Amino acid sequence: MDTFQKELALSGYSLTIHRILDQEIEGLKLPCSFDPKKTSGIICFEMFDYQYCQMICGLGIPLLFVDAPASCLNSPLRADRLLPDNQSDIGAFVKEMVRRNRKRIGFVGEYLHCQSFFERYMGYRAAMVLSGLSPLEKDCILGNKQGVRNPGSQDYQEYLTSRLENMEDLPQVFICANDFVAVDFLQALKKMKISVPGDLYLCGFDDASESRMVSPSLTTIHIHSETMGYCALDLLLSRIRRPSLNFRTVHTETRLIYRESTGDSHD
Repeated sequence: MDTFQKELALSGYSLTIHRILDQEIEGLKLPCSFDPKKTSGIICFEMFDYQYCQMICGLGIPLLFVDAPASCLNSPLRADRLLPDNQSDIGAFVKEMVRRNRKRIGFVGEYLHCQSFFERYMGYRAAMVLSGLSPLEKDCILGNKQGVRNPGSQDYQEYLTSRLENMEDLPQVFICANDFVAVDFLQALKKMKISVPGDLYLCGFDDASESRMVSPSLTTIHIHSETMGYCALDLLLSRIRRPSLNFRTVHTETRLIYRESTGDSHD
């Protein structure tokens, strides 16, 4: 956001930020502070409600989604999309785990939560197949606590614990949909006296600050935020200047970082 805002100002535009409330999403309403007539373009961060995204697309204003609902892969939104490369470094990680003779690998995360989570899950499955391995459904934890609207961290940890208790035996490695999923999963493992990296390896995604603060520190996949800021600017400004351009989906490079959760030294 910092890079995007600074570069946007150099191009002669100002940025206003609007937080979309739950009731606005449910009612498909725009924030009261938002004025379409004074808006040259819109950038949406982590808006995963497909109906709301469709409503925004219908405004006829140049639009960029940074990440998007998973359902847009089936019914594409009429807008540009920007995401990190959600698959290449998962492939590299699986290849390295196979080299270390850790071939039973699972995945943790709500794979339909957003496009990035879905791509990471499919990247895991593709990497397993390309390594000559079979991704096993029993090794994947893909849901969340039922009967709770917008379950929080504690709810998710309870769900993870229940799923772990029902597993007859555990994979040697788990890939998590992001670092926050990995931190919650790590807490659930600790409550069950399962050691990381002693009993199993763990990998997150995003390289959030929490990935370096937890113990053990998380092996993860770094997203180059500054690069994404520049790409966001290029995509949105080009859409403003040429609204008739074909819609684009851009993925930016990532970097795999090994840390203590896979038995490696802290970076």
